[in-house]
This record gives sequence, C-alpha cells and structure tokens, in this order.
Amino acid sequence: MIPGVSRNSSDPQKGVENILHRSAQIVVEKISPVPHKRKATAKRRAVLLAGAMAIAVMCSGAAVAAREPSQPTSARAEGPSQDPTSINNRGVLEAKAGRFEESARLLRQASALAPDDLKFRTNLSGVLTDWAAQLERQGQLDRAIAMLEEAVTLHPSNGLALVRLGDLHYVTRSDLSRAVACWKQAHGDVPAQVWRAVSQRIAQAELDMRVERTFANSRTEHFQIRFERAEHDRLVARLGALLEQAYGRLSTTFGATPGPLTVILYDGGNFARMAGRRDWALGLYDGRIRLRLDEAGAEHVETLIAHELAHAFLAEIYGAQIPVWIHEGFAQLQEPARTLTGRQQELLRGVRSGTNRVPLKWLDQRFVRPSDRDDLERAYIQAWWSVEMLIERYGASRFRRFLEQLATGKAIDQAFDATFAPSKWARFEQSGLDPL
Repeated sequence: MIPGVSRNSSDPQKGVENILHRSAQIVVEKISPVPHKRKATAKRRAVLLAGAMAIAVMCSGAAVAAREPSQPTSARAEGPSQDPTSINNRGVLEAKAGRFEESARLLRQASALAPDDLKFRTNLSGVLTDWAAQLERQGQLDRAIAMLEEAVTLHPSNGLALVRLGDLHYVTRSDLSRAVACWKQAHGDVPAQVWRAVSQRIAQAELDMRVERTFANSRTEHFQIRFERAEHDRLVARLGALLEQAYGRLSTTFGATPGPLTVILYDGGNFARMAGRRDWALGLYDGRIRLRLDEAGAEHVETLIAHELAHAFLAEIYGAQIPVWIHEGFAQLQEPARTLTGRQQELLRGVRSGTNRVPLKWLDQRFVRPSDRDDLERAYIQAWWSVEMLIERYGASRFRRFLEQLATGKAIDQAFDATFAPSKWARFEQSGLDPL
C-alpha cells in the first residue's frame, strides 16, 4: 500500500504533490525581466516528468525570460548577437523547445559575458533543473544529481531543485542526512503548501535516521536492502533474489525501469512506528519499500514484494499524478496467484452490482481515511475490479497510455476520454464500463 492523500482534482493537497515531483519549464510568455529578489508567482497545472509549468517561477524565480531588446535591422543581419541579453533569450527559447543542452550552453555564454547579472545565472539554474528531470527519466541519476547540485550552486534559492535533490538523495541513495539538508535549505523558497509536505518528509527522514542508525546493508543489482541484525543475511539474500525477479517482470510490463530502490526490513515495533495508524499494513511504499522482517520469510512474501514493488514502479515512472485507487488496483493485479476470500467475493458482487460501489472520485479517501476495516477492504476490491476491467477491455498498452496522460498533469476525465474513447469517464466513474 502507499500512504498519502487523495489525488482527486478536488483535493487541495494535489498541488503539493505536483510541486514536489515535477520538473520546471522555462515560461517564455513571462517576457519581462524580473529583478533577482522579486518572487514571481504563477498558478499552474504541472507535469510530472515532462511538461510546461511555471513552478520554477513560483518556487525559486529560477526560470525568467528577459525581453528581447530592439535592434536595428542592420545589426541583426550581421550574425548572432554577442549581447548577453539576446543570448539569454535564445537560451530561454531553446529550453522551451526542450533542447536543454543547447539552452545551457547559451546561458553559460550569457553568464560569462555578464558575470554580475544574477538573472542569467538564475535562468541557467532553472534550465539545469529541467535538464536534470529529463536525465532522471532516462535513468541517468548520477548526472541528474550533479546537475541539480550545480543548479543550487548557481542559485541557492532554487527551491524546486533543492526539493528534488533531497528526494533523489533520499529515495535512490538513502543519504538521509544530505536529503534533510537539501529540504531544510528550501525553506522560504517554496510555497507554504509545498513546505508543509516537505516538512513531513523531513520528519520521516529524521525518524529513519534514528531507527536505522545501526542497520546492516546488502546490495543487489537494483536494490539496497537495510535490515536490523546481521544474522538475517540468509533471509536477506533470498529476499534480494525475489526482489530482482519481480523487478524483471515489472520492467517487461512497463517497458521502463525506475532508478535504484531501497528496501528496509523492520522488527514489529519499528515497523509499527513507520506505519503509524496503518496497523493493518504488512508493507508500504513511500519512496522506500518498508517491510516487516517477519513477513520476509513468510509464504506470501512474493505477493507482498510484487504489490509494493508495483507501487514503486508506478510512482517512479509516472509520478505523483496517479490516483491511489489506480495504484492499489494495479498493485493487486501484480500479485501472483491472487485468490479472493469468501468475504472478498461477497464485496466484489456488491461492487459489480453497484450496491457497494463508491464513485471513483471519492475512492481515494477510503484508503486514506477508512471508516473501518470493512470500508478499506471494499476500497481495495473496487480498485482491483476497476483496473482489471480497463486492462481486460483495452489491453496493457492503452492502460499505460492512460498513465502517461495522467503523468502529464491532464485531468483524469480528459485522460480517460482521450485514451479509452468511446468510453467516457463520467459513465465509468459511476458504474464501470458499458457491456460490449
């Protein structure tokens, strides 16, 4: 399962998730120069790992386009201008077109010609932040981290770069102290709603540092496994093999892979501290896969691994725009040899008939704040049924296209209608797919 908040369009926290997990694009429509100390703001609908957004302006002033100065016709005909403002503007336009390498080259040139002009360095910082997001999508995590480090050096108030740099240190390197330092540095340079979410991450990472202080480490090709006692080496080795097998299956399913993943094994007491009120959970994913140590040797460990690793793939490949019900439905479908109990079959009949069905726009809340265990189990069943229905009807490739549409920040009704036409979200959200 994944802890979190509802990601429906009506949820005020949705913007927080958008800001924390997305790249920033140069906004050339903002064509006037902005003084370095001025914080520009913009309402925007962001894009997870690919798309235009004004968040750099909101978070850090890291992407500001300068006005193209007027030039005599004769001057323009002589060749590319060596005026730093003109070079900067060309760099901004290259960034808008997604040509980050050329954009960075031009902005470095502008900065070299006018080393005291802060807006050129600010623009370069914003472009490097975007370029890092592109590299991250391509799996070049070391380059992405190095680029974000440079972005922060150029513009220490680039809150977006700091938050994403902290995320990468936390998730891909388990460098908790560095992650916390980056997040704390972003304070004052991100909107208040973003800072509330970042503060929660800081609190979690600081708890992790206390709990994992004496943990041992084991590594496989794609995983770092942290565990409490060295005498569990054999168990951890078996778990690592199972993780790699599940990773291979999901890589084939998605045609893409996330970066390195961290798995932490806890005894019952420490896992309860991590799970909080989710006392029913056997595992969870919140950027790191967390499992109870006593479950690692259980018969159903393959089911648990497949479920939590599916969350990791969805989150790392498609980002924070995927609703919880899609996460949970898809994760259940990855479980090997899944069979329903008598009670689950009864709930499924109620979901299919409509007597126990919840409108999908409200279903996420049943995972986050269920009224009781029965309410939670019904939510899992409905999520499983809904996702299974889409994949069975339209196939895995169109379902992935749906995820890609959501990842761009498109509203779920628009993404659904664009992907699954002639089926309509309004109908599916209430009663499922029409019979063939």
